[in-house]
Amino acid sequence: MDKKLIVLDLDGTTLKEDQTISARTKSALTRAREKGHEVMIATGRPFRLSSQYYRELELKSPIVNFNGAILHHPLDASYTGSYHQAIDLAIVHELLDYTKQFSLSNIAAEVEDSVFLARGDDSVPANFKTGTGEVYIGNLRTQITANPTSVLFFGQTEQLNTISRHLDDALSHVISYHTWGASWPAVEVVKHGIHKAIGVDKAAKTLGFETKNVIAFGDEANDLEMLDYAGVGVAMGNAVDAAKNAANTVTKSNEEDGIAIYLEENLL
Repeated sequence: MDKKLIVLDLDGTTLKEDQTISARTKSALTRAREKGHEVMIATGRPFRLSSQYYRELELKSPIVNFNGAILHHPLDASYTGSYHQAIDLAIVHELLDYTKQFSLSNIAAEVEDSVFLARGDDSVPANFKTGTGEVYIGNLRTQITANPTSVLFFGQTEQLNTISRHLDDALSHVISYHTWGASWPAVEVVKHGIHKAIGVDKAAKTLGFETKNVIAFGDEANDLEMLDYAGVGVAMGNAVDAAKNAANTVTKSNEEDGIAIYLEENLL
């Protein structure tokens, strides 16, 4: 059997709802690596909020963060595949000026592992204030001096829908965006054309894997390109319909050890 590159989304895929990795999933991934397969993470999270899982799984591979905006190797500073695709600061200023008309609950920006918040209250997830990077609170227009990796606008659904329409109409040639739902409604803006498949493809090439030997696991809209790109895209049982449609197959949910079950049945 050809060696495989196993690519893991984190939230809703590798992680259970309590933000832990099950013993069965961890064991299956360890066994896969012992058989010569490679394992890597591709997540929407910044590295500061994914590094603990990288260490827990004892990985020695590159990692894709910010939905493909950053690829780097935590253990190899000379890794040739590293890149950082950021949003032009002038575009961010334009967005900040446009959104002044809305009473948004908060605005957040991240420059790699540094976080910038318009307000330091509880209107954003608590993990925005944790990790290894610096946290700055205040006027984002004056605080941010480098091109941001991502910008998030938190607010009411109607406000976010209006912002999304503006992004589609006026800025679709320079930015891409994803929407957050559930407890933290938001629009997350990244550089145009950025998605996880870009980082995974770059990592696969530097690691010597053909696309046909990539197995990718995901569950959400930000996994669609990666699931479609992979030789085998595996959607979780809890995945959104679009992810299931983009994937080659569907496994059990993240709460039911879906990754472990797929690997045990098809690779181990």
